[in-house]
Amino acid sequence: MLEKITKNSIDKLISKLDTENHNDVIFWDTCSLLDIIRLPYRTNSVQYLDFYQQIYTLIKDKKVISVASELTIAELNYNIPNVEKEYDNYLKKLQQDFKCHEEYLIKCNKIVDPIINFTFEQKELKQSLFKLLDDIISQTIFLTENLIYNKFAHFRVSYHMAPAQKKGEYKDCYIWATCLELAKQSFSHDINILFFTRNKEDFFENGRLFELIQNDCSSTTITVELEIGHLLGLIMKKNAP
Repeated sequence: MLEKITKNSIDKLISKLDTENHNDVIFWDTCSLLDIIRLPYRTNSVQYLDFYQQIYTLIKDKKVISVASELTIAELNYNIPNVEKEYDNYLKKLQQDFKCHEEYLIKCNKIVDPIINFTFEQKELKQSLFKLLDDIISQTIFLTENLIYNKFAHFRVSYHMAPAQKKGEYKDCYIWATCLELAKQSFSHDINILFFTRNKEDFFENGRLFELIQNDCSSTTITVELEIGHLLGLIMKKNAP
């Protein structure tokens, strides 16, 4: 897992953006990537998979640059075994529920033969989702760690400030600090940063950004987005002819 990793400093990334004439960046947090594996049991439509696939195509075609913190690599490696186990448990329950329903149909003479003659595991959906995750990661630039991110995260966690206001997560503050520093250094380069997170409680309260997060964004070009469909819409709008 995570074999094709590209690391860069912010300076080198900005130079790359200038050279290649890019101005749109997706900045992923850890959960926004892990949720690719969770799609079948955390969403109610296959359309969400289509959104991720379209975003990957835009990244691959250099329409938008994919970026994340180097800390995300460690976070992915740590969390992926648990997410995989979560997926396997979901699939096991789904198979059991389907089998039970099928047995009722047979018992009530509604069907004679089993509806399907394969297990859901045989269809290897999980492998396809992991491939999509790997594909996106292979096209993502991971920004190298820096002591200033530690200091930022320590301060916000210590004083219960967003994005650590509710759960006190150090790593969320660290990743947010990386994104803010990128925005700060790239401000004069007219680079738009779309920060994509699935951690609603860390960034939003009563449907709106925490005031502190809003203040962070107001002096930068960062847009915080929670929904993959909205994220895709923003990218498509920016790339419209």
